[in-house]
Amino acid sequence: MLQAALAFPLQVQEGWEIGRTTPLPALAGTPAHLVLAGMGGSAIGGDLLAAVLGPRLRIPVAVVRDSSLPPYVNSRSVVVATSYSGETEETLAVAQQAVRTGATLVVVAGGGRLAELGSREGHVIRVPPAVAPRAALGYLMTPVLAAVERWGLTDGAAAEVEEAVRVLGEVVREAGPGVPTPENPAKRLAESLADRFPLVYAGSPAVEPAARRWKCQINENSKMLAAWNVFPELTHNETVGWGAPARVAALTAVVVLLAGDESAQDLRRIAATREVFSGRAGVVHEERGRGTTRLARLLSLVLLGDLTSIYLAYLRGIDPTPVDAIDAVKRRTRETA
Repeated sequence: MLQAALAFPLQVQEGWEIGRTTPLPALAGTPAHLVLAGMGGSAIGGDLLAAVLGPRLRIPVAVVRDSSLPPYVNSRSVVVATSYSGETEETLAVAQQAVRTGATLVVVAGGGRLAELGSREGHVIRVPPAVAPRAALGYLMTPVLAAVERWGLTDGAAAEVEEAVRVLGEVVREAGPGVPTPENPAKRLAESLADRFPLVYAGSPAVEPAARRWKCQINENSKMLAAWNVFPELTHNETVGWGAPARVAALTAVVVLLAGDESAQDLRRIAATREVFSGRAGVVHEERGRGTTRLARLLSLVLLGDLTSIYLAYLRGIDPTPVDAIDAVKRRTRETA
């Protein structure tokens, strides 16, 4: 898992090339909707893409984490169904519905029944093997970004990917395993989060997918509970939760993720909220994304969180790769069907 995280810059670059060269369906015109469907580690790429593309895409983009498509999907929609294994039941169901509605179906998978369905009824972007879906993010995300640009729905993505790869390389050099803890931001974070309940706060909706990724990686890699929320929404509910008993609040560790381009109003709101939980939370950190584009900023925060979660696993003396609880739930669900 550690080697997969360190290879993230290369994955992003290779994923872009896969998406740039894989045959794609020709669209008759501008589609009415872009739907990105997936579950778990195969879905987070859709969240990141929606955050990157949403402000400039000329059509609505939706992320579906479910076994049903929105009722508005029709023959003018493009549905991208992503499952690293190609066997995710919910994503298979969504892809089958897309075929029935006449939508343009593009499958992103390493194989399995989903790839077979895509070969028969749509188009397939095949991704290389990785140790787990959550460790294949570069392969699952940037091919779709390349496809969206090839369809003429956005532009400038090649330069954004180039910057992201460069910035991710910087994160690897600064936070890799060979860098001692005093100079290593991910190791320092891991030490401060150990034995605490991490609360990951996105400074704005622009970095919300990064906060979700941190939470999920801490769950799966570190085998720890964690939660995430986003400004300004959390100022209308979660802020009040800091009235919890002091002994409970002291068990938390807050990490605020910032894009680096927040407005003055955003920063004032975050500072005011910090006054509420500072002195009550066990520790409080702020981490800023790097780069000039939203893609680079998001992915740099993602990689920092990935490495932190893996170092947390090391501190706990556990292997970050297995997800026995997920496997058990899937097995029991099949047995009781």
